[in-house]
Amino acid sequence: MKLKVSEEAAQWYIDELFLEPNQSIKFFGKVYGPHDGFSIALDVAEPSKTLAEITVKGINFYIDANDAWFFDNYNLDISFDEKLKEPKYNLIKI
Repeated sequence: MKLKVSEEAAQWYIDELFLEPNQSIKFFGKVYGPHDGFSIALDVAEPSKTLAEITVKGINFYIDANDAWFFDNYNLDISFDEKLKEPKYNLIKI
C-alpha cells in the first residue's frame, strides 16, 4: 500500500486545518460512502503503527496499520481538484 499526497493538496490541509510543521494527518475509513459503503476520513493525530506514510511540506500524512482493512489492495493518491478547490481522493486498485 502506497500513499501519495500532492504539494497542492498538502497546502490545502495546512491552510484549512491551520497545521504547524511536524503535525500529522491520519486517513482512515468511515461508514457511508462510495468505496463499498465507506469513505475516507481524516484526523489530526500523531502516528503510532503506520501502514504507509509520506511527509509533504513539513506535514506527516499517514495510514495507521489498524486501518489496513479499508486500504487492502489499494494505493491512496491524494491530488488537488482545481475546479472544486479541494483535495481529491483516488483509491487505485493494486
